[in-house]
Amino acid sequence: MAKSIARRIEYLISDILQEKGIELLEVEYKKEHGDQMLRIYIDRDEGVDLNTCTIATRAVQDIIDQDNIDYDHLEVSSPGIDRLLKRDKDFIKHQGERIRIKTLKPLDGQKTFVGILLDTSNDVLKIEIDGNSRSIPRNIISQIRLHPEI
Repeated sequence: MAKSIARRIEYLISDILQEKGIELLEVEYKKEHGDQMLRIYIDRDEGVDLNTCTIATRAVQDIIDQDNIDYDHLEVSSPGIDRLLKRDKDFIKHQGERIRIKTLKPLDGQKTFVGILLDTSNDVLKIEIDGNSRSIPRNIISQIRLHPEI
């Protein structure tokens, strides 16, 4: 049920955010410590600052409230420097950047891979690890995050 509510919220707010030059990345709707959390992750080309979060919150809060969606806490924020990559457009946008891939099952005895995102297709993600190209089947990938060197 939480996933369907999150999808409903995405449907309700994505256009209004887009009109303000803000990209909706993800909506998270889940119970935490007995409270209903509603997290909205956003981005824009210039980056996300406090002002961007304030604009987004003001733009979406009334819409969500008018739809009678129950929540205790609303958070609007950037996904951070180690953001999840989920969509094909994420892979295109972050091509050439360092990523960390976790797989559902071991591939050559390994379940975590860190390298430079080279390319993606419907079937595989290609990354460069220590100068070598590696193809990882997308059907065994559980998570992909940016993994910047700090």
